Amino acid sequence: MTPRGDAPIICLLSDADLRRREATLLTQFGSAAIRTEELPDGYAFRLPGDKNSLSILSELIAAERECCPALTFALTTHPNMGPIDLRVTGPVGTKPFLEAIFGRFKRSG
Repeated sequence: MTPRGDAPIICLLSDADLRRREATLLTQFGSAAIRTEELPDGYAFRLPGDKNSLSILSELIAAERECCPALTFALTTHPNMGPIDLRVTGPVGTKPFLEAIFGRFKRSG
């Protein structure tokens, strides 16, 4: 295992696999996201607190951990079925990398 600080900021998917992921899982994630917040070392996303959003986030985290080993994912669920927050962070260079993948889902609020 490579420590987080030594892992390169890369996506291990082929271009074709990335396009498929963008057309499916990333599109589902983008449709569900209700807010995006820029962080110093990544982004935070807010989704509704429903079962469907939690399922999408679970699948997204599992998939992205396999192809983007340098990223850190932190999931917070709020009480009473409140919103779900996902923080995606990493070492230097993470923000531009995430911007390329998740930038089209930027929503403030």
